[in-house]
Amino acid sequence: MAIRVAVMQTDPKLGDVEGNLHTIVETVERVACDLMVLPECALQGYGYDLPVEAAAVAQTVPGSATDAVAEACRREQRHAVFGMIEAEGDRYYNTAVLVGPEGIVGKYRKMHLPFLGVDRFTWPGDLGFPVFETPLGRIGLLICFDLSFPEAARALKLGGAQIVCVPTNWPEAAEVSCVHAPMVRAQENHVWLVTANRVGTEAGTSFRGESRICDPDGGVLEQSGRGTGSISAEIDPMEADRNRIIIRPGEYEIDRILSRRPDHYGALSEGSSRGTLEQAPAPTP
Repeated sequence: MAIRVAVMQTDPKLGDVEGNLHTIVETVERVACDLMVLPECALQGYGYDLPVEAAAVAQTVPGSATDAVAEACRREQRHAVFGMIEAEGDRYYNTAVLVGPEGIVGKYRKMHLPFLGVDRFTWPGDLGFPVFETPLGRIGLLICFDLSFPEAARALKLGGAQIVCVPTNWPEAAEVSCVHAPMVRAQENHVWLVTANRVGTEAGTSFRGESRICDPDGGVLEQSGRGTGSISAEIDPMEADRNRIIIRPGEYEIDRILSRRPDHYGALSEGSSRGTLEQAPAPTP
């Protein structure tokens, strides 16, 4: 079954939850697609200087913002992924929410946190790498810096993901992550991979846009420029399940999943690494 996936590059305004939510809802209602993917922290913005600033705009899941997006998804009969700062008790998370016509399908909390923006104050994700069954296919979520860790995308693939959606806030300095990592993660895991980066300048940081829709061979079907706007492509989620790539039958065939040697990958789960000079700081309550 072919579906249409779209990405909208937005320029969220720091702290303007009402205005940013209007943009998200209007995008879901206006852009014809089955699955819409929007940037990281599209609801509240990213570049906060103090924990109290982020706490003031954080929302629960479910909450008023997810309710509004769910209503738009119900009206248009489509799914959407968007990023937000989530509040749960006295903790805050950098979260991506998957919403559909029936309401919230699931959420993912960013596991790998750079020392930048609101990620300096949020808690590391505690939900693992869930894969969500939807009428469109099996969808996994990552957020921005997560894509720098091959284990994260691989965990989603091994969990059955066909489409990996990655809301991001990649700044100008993140050229390799933005331009090259999506193709590599798509190819090495044989999944559809969709990145939705923001644009504009916030708190002294400029964001580069250049979102991508990549096929399971690592090819780029569509890519954005540096401004606001949308891209879309028609994809077949089932293609991600056909892991064996046949170049010449019986002579040149590749399966990057079947060829794995997990019995030799023990170091990946040992929990420490040589050459680590300093430990990341704990979140500020």
